[in-house]
Amino acid sequence: MKTTVMMATLLGVLAAPAFAQTPPPVQEIRQENADIRRDTRDIRKDTADLRHDQRKLGEERRERNADQRAEDADVRKGDFKDARKAELAREQENREIRHEKRDLARDKADLHKDRKDRQHDVAERNHEAAKVN
Repeated sequence: MKTTVMMATLLGVLAAPAFAQTPPPVQEIRQENADIRRDTRDIRKDTADLRHDQRKLGEERRERNADQRAEDADVRKGDFKDARKAELAREQENREIRHEKRDLARDKADLHKDRKDRQHDVAERNHEAAKVN
């Protein structure tokens, strides 16, 4: 009697996960497709932001170069007071450029990681879809 009860309990414990609600594989694949599409949209947006930041960095470099030319012109004229002002402005531009370059490098690394993650998700989704068919 005890063995029958133990066997029934054991079968109940083993069968419980089989009756648990698991989403059908097709729904899982559809959800993965939606996630991949969302990731792709995010990557496109991040790429556009990255390009915008690169243009902004170029503008800041042009401003720095203009400050350098103004400083050089002031030195040639012997106007050292204005040359010092132009030098301070150029140094500030250099600080901003370094900051932007650092941010740009981090953004590029994040974008690369996001692309690799999406690539991995696509491969995993394709593997799961092959099992369904």
